[in-house]
This record gives sequence, C-alpha cells and structure tokens, in this order.
Amino acid sequence: MKSLKNKLLISMPNMVDSYFAKSVIFICEDDKNGTMGIIVNKPISQMKIISSGIKNKIFEDILNESEKIYFGGPVNLNEACIVRKNTGEADDFSEKIELSTDLDLIQKILFSDKTPKDTKLIFGHASWDRDQLKDEIERGDWLIQNYSDSIFNIPPKDLWKKLIHMFGLDNYSFIGASGIS
Repeated sequence: MKSLKNKLLISMPNMVDSYFAKSVIFICEDDKNGTMGIIVNKPISQMKIISSGIKNKIFEDILNESEKIYFGGPVNLNEACIVRKNTGEADDFSEKIELSTDLDLIQKILFSDKTPKDTKLIFGHASWDRDQLKDEIERGDWLIQNYSDSIFNIPPKDLWKKLIHMFGLDNYSFIGASGIS
C-alpha cells in the first residue's frame, strides 16, 4: 500500500469506537514504523469522554465552552499543536498543512473573538502500529481521500457527512459491518 501521508482518513458510517466514529483524520506521518494522524472535525467540547476525567474546574469550563479547541485523538492529550494551511513559515512538515506550537498564535486562537483563518488548535493525536491501519482499511473501517481544503472550509459538524456523501454513502441508511468478502 502506498503511503497515506497527506491523505484524509474518513471513518465508515458503521464505526462505533467513541473516539473515531464520524471522524476525519489528516494523516501526518505514514512509514515503516506506523501511522500518525490528527482528527480535524471534532471540537473538544463535544467529546464527553474527555471532559469526564478532568479534575480542574477552570480547565473543564474552558473546554466545555470552546469550539476553538479540537480533539486530535486519544494519544498525548496534554500536547497541543496548531494545524493550519501551509504558509511556508513553519518547518516543512507537509506540503499541505503546517504544525506549530507558536504560543502567540495559541493565545490568538483562545482569547480573540475571531480565530485566525484556516487554523485549528488541536490536543492529542491518533496513531497506529505498523500494519495496524492497513488491516483496518482492508477490513473496511476507513475511506481514503486526497487532502482538500475542506478541513478548513466546511464546518466541523458537517465535514464527515459531506465527505462520506462524496463516496455515495448515506450515514442514515448504511447497514452492515465491516469485513472482507
């Protein structure tokens, strides 16, 4: 299988895993050691499973109120990064997007009324061991699509639905379980 780097991974409608159901994931790295990606369509305030373990009331209030902070996946939730369209200012991580930990930009995202265009603050990421994601794709758990600016241009609550419709799937009438025929 060719590298998935810079591709979008879209969960199938029958995905029931609470982290990955209705997820759109930008694949950041895919090599012989495994795969790493960032979920780009889930504001962290919608992730009940995250806020249930938070002990700090102030932090919990910020997460519950903010549509500006995204859940990137269940790994390293204590680490934040900024995902934005490639501007050429950051390290050459990807030809499509940049990852940054610029504190000034994080503050702009959190504390200004208007989030900088084509920018998302994301906590956590998703990762798969070598061949794990390949097995899940072969089982029919994921769709693969070339990167598009849709991750910035379509509202997060609509992104997954619009992308699966591009494959001719309907999230309401899809029946069955993944598998290999």
